[in-house]
Amino acid sequence: MTMVGRTLGRMEATALPHGGNGGTTVELLGLSRAYGSLRALDGLDLRLEPGELVALLGPSGCGKTTALRIVAGFEAPDTGRVLLDGDDTVALPPQRRNMGMVFQGYSLFPTMTAEDNVAFGLRLRKVSRTERRRRARELLELVGLEHHGAHFPHQLSGGQQQRVALARALAVEPRVLLLDEPLSALDAKVRVQLREHIRALQQRVGITTLFVTHDQEEAMSMADRVGVMRAGRLEQIAPPPELYAHPATAFVAQFVGTMNRVPVERRGDHVHLLGRRARVRPGSTVAGSAPAVALVRPEGLALTPDRHGEGIVTAMTFLGYVTRLEILVSAELALKVDRPSVETGGIAVGDAVRVELVDDDVLLTAAD
Repeated sequence: MTMVGRTLGRMEATALPHGGNGGTTVELLGLSRAYGSLRALDGLDLRLEPGELVALLGPSGCGKTTALRIVAGFEAPDTGRVLLDGDDTVALPPQRRNMGMVFQGYSLFPTMTAEDNVAFGLRLRKVSRTERRRRARELLELVGLEHHGAHFPHQLSGGQQQRVALARALAVEPRVLLLDEPLSALDAKVRVQLREHIRALQQRVGITTLFVTHDQEEAMSMADRVGVMRAGRLEQIAPPPELYAHPATAFVAQFVGTMNRVPVERRGDHVHLLGRRARVRPGSTVAGSAPAVALVRPEGLALTPDRHGEGIVTAMTFLGYVTRLEILVSAELALKVDRPSVETGGIAVGDAVRVELVDDDVLLTAAD
């Protein structure tokens, strides 16, 4: 059994401190924040339902971390409000907002044991020593570190330190959990394990959680809904399957997952590409007759071996259930096509193939 499996088994058998958390509604209303001429947030509106995990995803400088810091109280918005169950918290200092925060860099006290780190917030709240120890040990068991309470941070791995930081954030029974790129400092294997752990723990505790990340795989695998940000605004917020399959804008389509950019011939509200006629999907960003390309995911293309086909297979990458094929169609056009691996056994690099569009509609964006 894996570390995550053992930990989740213990979580099922472990009573939550004080019965868990019922979840808090969080509303961001018209948040704006500027740093000189740079507008980090531009009228951001967002609502988190009780017990929901929402991930804010976007490139550097899109405003996602600024939004998190405003919710935490580390920064004040120029305009806008932050409501917790309907109460405006903008005027409250961080210590009065009752939020737990986990940072990228762990931020553990190096001279304190894991147990003392977890109990630190309780000590500030004048909780008795006996109760502090009991609750700290309870939380360490919940995150699978019940045998590491006497260890100092330097005696723990990066993943273990981050779990101590998570336990510390939960020890004070916060109304909201804020996660600021909590996994980016870890190696790939530990990152995958810990994101599964955090998600299972968040669901178990039922705490409303705002998670900021630049890693789309983390966001898509952990969140109930993912908000894609650009230039201080939400481009789209939706459950991961909807965000991936039905991006509302060309920016979201290209930011989430892999996209092919396929030249099209435009004819009214339809386009022609790869030998097929397709409708133009709402959310396309090209008006009039301006040059455009269609955005098509690798699984949105099909291929057939055909010695008269227009494409040549230049590479094949086995990814488990699917194999990604790279097809050179012309000097200006190379396509990525994902097909079930069981269907690619008769195809080899150098083969001629015919590539076709699967869907009946496409999203357009401006040609470069």
